[in-house]
Amino acid sequence: MKTAITIWNGRVAPVFDVAHQCLILNGENREALQIPQGNVTVKQAFFTEQGIGQLICGAISREYEDALLASGVEVVSFIAGQVDLVIDAWNAGNLVQDQFSMPGCGCRRRQCRRQGRGQGRGRGRTHNL
Repeated sequence: MKTAITIWNGRVAPVFDVAHQCLILNGENREALQIPQGNVTVKQAFFTEQGIGQLICGAISREYEDALLASGVEVVSFIAGQVDLVIDAWNAGNLVQDQFSMPGCGCRRRQCRRQGRGQGRGRGRTHNL
């Protein structure tokens, strides 16, 4: 399964919605690609066409995240840090660390946004980190 990481200046791009580049990981292979700019449908189609199963990114709006989740892309959001360190932690199954949390997130590894829908506790994501 391919994983994409939105990137900017050697780091995880801070905001998915306006990210222009991503790094696609497929086993040991890495490929940097430009993300087409446009609306939600354009970006959703791009990641689907690339065969992306997982996306690691910084902040992401609900609109973009819901579209990606609906197309089967697992979204790992609110990640920050140098790309190589994030990749190493991801490969080791150890991405859930404070050092990779976006600044200002007051919850323990996105748990506040991963509870149940409609209960005032977040939106319920599809992955278990």
